[in-house]
Amino acid sequence: MVGTTFRSSRLSQLKPKPKPCASALNTSSGREQGRRRSRVGLGLERFEREGRVVARAQQGVGLVETPLTGELIAEIEESACLDMAGRLQKVELALPDMNATVDVSFVGPKDDKSKAKDGKGEKPAIVMVHGFDSSCLEFRRLFPILEEDFEVYAVDVLGWGFTDSKGQDCGPKYKGAALVEFIKSVVKRPVTMLGASLGGAVAIDLAASYPDLVSKLVLVDAQGFKDGLGVLQYLPEFIIKPLLEVLRSVPLRQSANKMSYFNKDNFATEDALKVGRLHCFKEDWISGNLTFIKAGGFSVSESISGIGQPTLVIWGDNDEILPAEDKFKFVDAIRNCNLR
Repeated sequence: MVGTTFRSSRLSQLKPKPKPCASALNTSSGREQGRRRSRVGLGLERFEREGRVVARAQQGVGLVETPLTGELIAEIEESACLDMAGRLQKVELALPDMNATVDVSFVGPKDDKSKAKDGKGEKPAIVMVHGFDSSCLEFRRLFPILEEDFEVYAVDVLGWGFTDSKGQDCGPKYKGAALVEFIKSVVKRPVTMLGASLGGAVAIDLAASYPDLVSKLVLVDAQGFKDGLGVLQYLPEFIIKPLLEVLRSVPLRQSANKMSYFNKDNFATEDALKVGRLHCFKEDWISGNLTFIKAGGFSVSESISGIGQPTLVIWGDNDEILPAEDKFKFVDAIRNCNLR
């Protein structure tokens, strides 16, 4: 939920122009603006002491446009988060069956790292998809390891992360459509799709539906055999909205934070809690979750046996969220599958 982490070893036509995310440090004018800036200013002073991040923040590369999120990012000291946040971009994509565009946020390869180590040809492309109500920042430790050997993209799923849905439907159909358009328009070639937790269901859905775009599949403690959202999708909106407020509350996020890590002392930190909540204060967070819940969530269990791509299943022995037997179910169901 809040930044699923990897408890195993590392892995061996629109023409959009990516743009920096709108700054989290921009606030409205007036007296309230002064108060907000004074609080955020403490964060900028800290960024200056750390060097490279302040330039990015001052150039407008931030997370979202809400003052509270600006305060949260200003309080974070974890260098892995700050490094990755400094590389966030957005690309505007048009989705099928929509009369509008969405801005998909992602972290992509550096220009000087797009080629293989020997300088010949391109590195294999890998697209990483985060879990339920998380963001691409959950890959902040894995990303720099993988980009040594891959052209890596960590993408925010429509309705979550820092992607701006602009009020559009964020149900499973449209979450998948946004990723398909991202691969076609930004990556522009077949990819290895890596999905963590609920991101595994997203990856399975795309691999089954678009085998021409997904050449290989990596499932990290992935959801696949549990379909839908149960009775939650049938609840009225006046009940779901208060539940969503609980979802982004500190006590619940702290509980999920601790469940996500085996080494809780080193990784289930206050910074990790703040990283997991950063995206929860953007304008479309409530509406995006509402449309996803009303659509019933992902149901991919019947698609798993049809996966033909080479698949790697990575499963942590100490996963506290999904049942351990699921890793064996994947191996049994997918004909070309290995387990790590």
